Amino acid sequence: MGSANISLQALLKQAGTTYPKTVNLSSKVRSKINSAIKKVAFAAIPDYDPGTSVSEAVSNYKTTVNMKGVLSLRFEDYFYPEMAAHGVTGVSSTTLNLKTGHEYKFDQLFQKGSNYQAVINQIIQAQIVAEQIPLLKPFTGVGPDEDYYLTPDSLVIYYQPYEYTPGAYGVLEFKIPYAQIAGIIDPDGPIRKILG
Repeated sequence: MGSANISLQALLKQAGTTYPKTVNLSSKVRSKINSAIKKVAFAAIPDYDPGTSVSEAVSNYKTTVNMKGVLSLRFEDYFYPEMAAHGVTGVSSTTLNLKTGHEYKFDQLFQKGSNYQAVINQIIQAQIVAEQIPLLKPFTGVGPDEDYYLTPDSLVIYYQPYEYTPGAYGVLEFKIPYAQIAGIIDPDGPIRKILG
């Protein structure tokens, strides 16, 4: 366990993990949001012990939504261990209410009792077929705590490399336009806020 901690610390120093901080909010909400952002930023670091020094490390984030009191962020960290055949990528995200600091979980995007999982699974299965995505195992469907982020016009559900696809494929992302899920969106949730 000790060597894994040392490797992780070394990785953090080399990667220089970056993340934003909110300002111009009440101190209580700002602290809650900044704490959630920092936690998610570090969650993007791949769970992988390089076993040797890292020859390349890149950490970045993208603000995918910052409007109407909703903030959605996507983090991506990549590192390339010396002597390795290929690099390792990790992704994380968060969607927050800027008024309360509440972090929205996946199931909070949809109306209660809307059977959102079946609707989303059908859309994802259609994308897998249409885009001929090379799966390592059959897609098992979304759960209530799926990883996602929001854009101004779409819900994006993603999976880490090797979770469903070969490492060379990269991060597997399914972009679902809000128009396709309009009937199941929670009227008090972040998507409705974005759509106005």
